[in-house]
Amino acid sequence: MSMMTGAPLSAAAPLRPDYPALPTFGWLFLAAIGQALIIPSPWTLTAAYQFLCRNVRLPDGRRLSFAGRPGDIWYVIVGVALLAVVPHAGVHAARLHPGNGAPLQLVVFLINSWLFLLLTQWFVANVQSDDGRLSIGFAGSVAGYIGWHLLLLVSMITIIGWAWVLKFFLQWICRNVAGNMAFDFVGSGFSILWRSVVFILVSSLIIPIPWMLRWLLNWYTSQITAAPTV
Repeated sequence: MSMMTGAPLSAAAPLRPDYPALPTFGWLFLAAIGQALIIPSPWTLTAAYQFLCRNVRLPDGRRLSFAGRPGDIWYVIVGVALLAVVPHAGVHAARLHPGNGAPLQLVVFLINSWLFLLLTQWFVANVQSDDGRLSIGFAGSVAGYIGWHLLLLVSMITIIGWAWVLKFFLQWICRNVAGNMAFDFVGSGFSILWRSVVFILVSSLIIPIPWMLRWLLNWYTSQITAAPTV
């Protein structure tokens, strides 16, 4: 499993996000409700992707858009939503039949990682620029995606180490976007960690959540750099 692929970007500049606080919270909350209800998830997730993309510009000013449709891979999105409830079944199975819960959770993890890879491929392939010239796809391998997903999960026990694993995972994802634009993630593990702590502490007050979500999402997006490859 390689941490990084591709050469450093020579003329890279950051993406330019501008997420409004209340609409951002509203669309992401709607997507979460759709996932919880399972059936509407293809529509709510697609709508959230459309909102997120149209509030980002490439370094040269071109606005992004999302061309995916709910019916494209509805079965993948529904599968992700369904698997979110399976871990509870695994815990119940472990209580009733000790030794059966762990294999079930492993199977769920592998299937979930594969579904998220398909979701990532679909998302990247449908991101476009307003002039129609952006053409990209995700070339990361199944083994690489599962490996990083597993490493991120295991790193949670370190309390703080997950932030650095997430940094390299995001780098791996960005550097495996292939096409006429090359991407990279330049945020540091320490920046991810302290921003996450601040987000959790301030969001515990409830009312600031939309503004904290906007702050964090704008930062993550601005840490993605882009440069033309042709």
